[in-house]
Amino acid sequence: FTFTAQTGVALSTVATSNSITVGGITAPAAISIVGGTYSINGGAYTAVAGTVNNGDQVTVRQTSSGSFSTLTTATLTIGGVSGAFDVTTLAADTTPDPFSFSDVTGVALSTVQTSNAITVSGIAAPAAISIVGGEYQVGSGTWTNIAGTVANTNTVKVRHTSSGTNSTAVNTTLTIGGISDTFTSTTLADTIPDSFAFIDV
Repeated sequence: FTFTAQTGVALSTVATSNSITVGGITAPAAISIVGGTYSINGGAYTAVAGTVNNGDQVTVRQTSSGSFSTLTTATLTIGGVSGAFDVTTLAADTTPDPFSFSDVTGVALSTVQTSNAITVSGIAAPAAISIVGGEYQVGSGTWTNIAGTVANTNTVKVRHTSSGTNSTAVNTTLTIGGISDTFTSTTLADTIPDSFAFIDV
């Protein structure tokens, strides 16, 4: 007999196998299980050894792992013949929902520009975070340009120093779990004309 393996199962949840039909016996056979429980003909699930008859319907269930991408196995044995019910939990989702920084324009030259805060969402495990062209801050932590990790619901801001030239953009790109957005600041335009002089006549 064969149980169909299940994959992508939620963490710490009860998984129930397909039903198998006991066949090929002419007298009651011993039944036992390791790593789960079994039910005969829709009865109560149990881990206690018992007996089954030809034609009985048996299902197996177990609780999936509390860790991502982890295999657990319940092995049912009937009359010395065994079948495994394998359950593998889903992979950790470390790709966040898209996020966006609001660009700023008309900023003063050579000044620190700090972005709005974005909230990390849509991940189930810590995700990698890195930055190019500036620094980032997680929550109220230290500003840094060193790659690290963030968790779901963390808030993140970025900052950089604006250009020392008028009408010039500076870009800072933050990447979390493969998703990126760029914070851009553009300096104000030069409204001071070149020096001039009138010629006396």
